[in-house]
Amino acid sequence: MQTESVSVAQDVPEAFHVGSWAAILCGPGGVEERLGACADEKDIPAGLRRRLGLLGRMGVACGLGVAPQGDADIVFCSRHGDISLAHQLLTALVEGEPMSPAGFSMSVHNTVPGVLDLARKARIGHTAIAAGAQTLSAGLAEAWLRLAARPHLGVLLVYAETPLPELYEQFSDSDLGGTALALRLSAQPGEGICFSLAPDGEEALPEAPPLDAPHAELLARMLVERLRDPGPPGELRWRSQGFLWSLGSSANAAS
Repeated sequence: MQTESVSVAQDVPEAFHVGSWAAILCGPGGVEERLGACADEKDIPAGLRRRLGLLGRMGVACGLGVAPQGDADIVFCSRHGDISLAHQLLTALVEGEPMSPAGFSMSVHNTVPGVLDLARKARIGHTAIAAGAQTLSAGLAEAWLRLAARPHLGVLLVYAETPLPELYEQFSDSDLGGTALALRLSAQPGEGICFSLAPDGEEALPEAPPLDAPHAELLARMLVERLRDPGPPGELRWRSQGFLWSLGSSANAAS
């Protein structure tokens, strides 16, 4: 998939900070590891929870834990969305069976941010992004630009992905089992961990060369590992679409 590089406006903040985060990592046998400020599934209103599949429950639980109030824009990113539900609907269509209206409404790509808005009783709005293997980096770029446009308002970034159905395994570049990650991002200066962005022309540090366009789920898991253990020195660095991203401490970003 070919995507065009983007340019950074002069008024875009040099760094944006992670106020809180939540993640769900799925492992072998369907075992889930819940990390950070992840909400419990019972915190999702029952009427909405019953209609969600695995991807939706993961994304909404992470988003509610990080931003339970409707005071932050939502940027949702997923490479495939709820592909398992879409596959079920397509199978029913091929076999001449009626499709579930509720299933169809839950299969659209912006289901997760839509349900989050309903659960939070928010009317701020949201954006849903799919950008191939660079979906998570594209979501971060969208969040960055939103913070530049409205620095007084935080952004809730939610990424969610589940394994492809067996029929589509040939298109998979990951067997990590499924991942959801939510980040509460702010353009306001603060302590702790932050993202920074620069044109990809800088000389890479020989002891820490940046990753070259890591695919979204691998990147999400690496971000989670960094967030859960921010103590090690240095930064997580990666290239995507002509830019060099880094995740590290705010002190490193300032220097």
